[in-house]
Amino acid sequence: MKYLDGVDGPAFLDAWALDHGLAFAACAVTEAFSIEAGPVPPPPTPMSGGVVRLVAYIGGERSRGWRGEIRRSTHRDHFPVGEWVAQDAVVKKLRTLLAAAPADEYNDAVACLSRHRGDAWRQRVAAYLVPTETAWLDGSPDRSSGSTNFEFLVCSLSSAAQIGGLSWIPVTPAVMGTLLDGLGTDALPLLDIALRNVRDRDEARPIVLRALVRIADEAVFPLLLDHMGEQGVPAALQEAADRHPEHALRALAPLVGGDTTRGLQAAGTVRGLLYARPDLAEAVPQESVEALLPRPAVPDSADLPDVLAGKPARGAKTDWADPALLPRVLTRGRDRALPASATRRLLGLLARKAPEAAEVRAFCDRHSLAEFSWAVFERWQALGAPTRHNWALAQLGLIGDDTTVRRLSPLIRLWPGQGLTARAAAALDVLAAVGSDVALTHLFELTRRGRYKGLKARAARTIDEIAAARGMTRAALADRAVPDFGLDERGTLVLDYGPRRFTVTFDEQLVPLVVEANGKVRKSAPKPGPKDDPALAPAAHALFTGLRKDLRTIADQEIRRLELAMTTRRTWTRDDFQTLFVDHPLLGHIVRRLVWTTDAGTAFRVDEGRDYADVADDPFTPAPGARIGIAHPVLLGDDLRAWAEIFADYEILQPFEQLGRPVHRLTEDERAAHRLDRVEGLVLPYGKAKGHSQGRWESVDADGGFAGGWLARRDPAGLYVVAELSPGLAHYMYGEGEDQEIKALWAGPAPAREPRDTVPLGRVDPVTMSEAVHDLVRSAT
Repeated sequence: MKYLDGVDGPAFLDAWALDHGLAFAACAVTEAFSIEAGPVPPPPTPMSGGVVRLVAYIGGERSRGWRGEIRRSTHRDHFPVGEWVAQDAVVKKLRTLLAAAPADEYNDAVACLSRHRGDAWRQRVAAYLVPTETAWLDGSPDRSSGSTNFEFLVCSLSSAAQIGGLSWIPVTPAVMGTLLDGLGTDALPLLDIALRNVRDRDEARPIVLRALVRIADEAVFPLLLDHMGEQGVPAALQEAADRHPEHALRALAPLVGGDTTRGLQAAGTVRGLLYARPDLAEAVPQESVEALLPRPAVPDSADLPDVLAGKPARGAKTDWADPALLPRVLTRGRDRALPASATRRLLGLLARKAPEAAEVRAFCDRHSLAEFSWAVFERWQALGAPTRHNWALAQLGLIGDDTTVRRLSPLIRLWPGQGLTARAAAALDVLAAVGSDVALTHLFELTRRGRYKGLKARAARTIDEIAAARGMTRAALADRAVPDFGLDERGTLVLDYGPRRFTVTFDEQLVPLVVEANGKVRKSAPKPGPKDDPALAPAAHALFTGLRKDLRTIADQEIRRLELAMTTRRTWTRDDFQTLFVDHPLLGHIVRRLVWTTDAGTAFRVDEGRDYADVADDPFTPAPGARIGIAHPVLLGDDLRAWAEIFADYEILQPFEQLGRPVHRLTEDERAAHRLDRVEGLVLPYGKAKGHSQGRWESVDADGGFAGGWLARRDPAGLYVVAELSPGLAHYMYGEGEDQEIKALWAGPAPAREPRDTVPLGRVDPVTMSEAVHDLVRSAT
């Protein structure tokens, strides 16, 4: 046989069909797809360095002018050529002819093709030519995408069972249409593959999205949410929701909430559906969408402040935020609402980030305004959070409240890990703009916890800016940023259920406890019952739920802050101590569980009546100019045992280890020495030593770079306790590394690799020395 180049394949098809019939033509074309000309490529050859030598013939050059016998295709033909009549155009034309053929002629072709399905190449072509034979793809024929005619295989699928093993599909309008026709909703896994692995993403994605929005299935919506950061997907989500609203609601309602970006996107979409068609709520459980349903209508307010009066400006910046799809903003009395024109004007102010937008807070109900603000934010998220409309995030700082802060903080922690560091930084500015005690508390929490150092540093800078603007230190700002959560002067909160009333108090860890009228203590507020007031009881239960959620963030933070104040010997004036701690409704619960001391050395406690008592339980009054701090047990001397007995007698549990804290006092010889022999030779696991370097100790040289050869701890007077380490910590190594031996522990004006300018250890603050020895001994054991 001689290979002829440039043959018109479709002409051969026409000739065979006319001379021999469609059945012959179908079998001939099918056989042609399993024929190759030219030698069989050699097998892959392993070479050095893990390289495999692979020979593949590509294109007609390998057979042009060749003479000899034809052969069957083999698995070594990595790129079968598809020459002569083995062309896509030929097969697609033949499929069209068969589809239009009379039934008897079509059945003859089916019978003939059933005898010509001997290998993967022929199986694919035969199944493609007669798609009515759905069983021909059963039995898992070869699904390798590297083989020829892969499009024929994909376009022949008719059931979910035939999909297994596919990891790629060609993306064209014809393939997408054929998939939907043959598989219907079962095509979703393949469309997911296409959306994740398209080779020409920007060109192929719109084709896949056009197919997805036509599928009436709940699984479409989570799939689209997975790709919300990609161009065109947010618009496709909205189109799919508009086409199939009930499916969208059932799929997205369970995803609402959860402190995630995904939950925000779901909420924004669901709210839009419910505001456009409230009857859709019947398709899902009421409790899953209750917070997103339109509220009962109230009349428009006719008396508007100047900032909301006048004709609103229209523009692309706000057109996407349709007031009809957002909660109405109520006035102060909650009996009137802003008309649509005033709402559009408010949106315009927010879009311009105009400071006068904050004036609306004096006219509108704060809770209603904050709910409107959050709904705008959710809608922005549902539209893919386009950066040109980032005012939707900034406006939270203008009209948001403490609820906004609680919702936003978990997202700030997540966003850097999603590549949204700039958005997280902008959200920190939102917390600063809200500026409440709750907002400041969450900012402080972001500096202490989290995986992302950049975010923690940015939060710290934000706090420093706020403190500087208020003319105080960061520590002083933290003192004044502790919320009181509406507690009364006794530090309690009454939950009014109508016929039932409960009192909320707190334990030593600031965990809220619910006390019934008979004195029984519960860990949580009871759910409202049928006999409770239908308005008061749900509100009281929600109040307790919000309080408990806030305290999960704040309680541990405040307890750790006070423990740090004890170990660093921080003090306050008598007036600040009384105002910031003793009289504070929340912190007062901790104050009464600690021993305090004046700078003159007199220790005292605060009793339930907020009176002061000394170690003899006699009344005590600090001097007017006294400074007051939390007493470290090393400072209590012989009175430590007496204080422990008093707290035991009164059954007072402490929020952190104070009276029972291990104490390490220096002996007279050690006070005169320049090195502390008792800790030299201790071995610290690498992880604990590394942890110390990022906590209350430091390992930083004079230029601010990581040193690693020591751990240093500074006392209030500026002296350093230095633990020399061997072999030393690595800058970028976390978790695993060599154990660290303490070669020497000394004190001096600055840390160094080796003892330098040392001073007698007795000159170091005794609290700092006790804590340093405690850390090292505990870590070594």
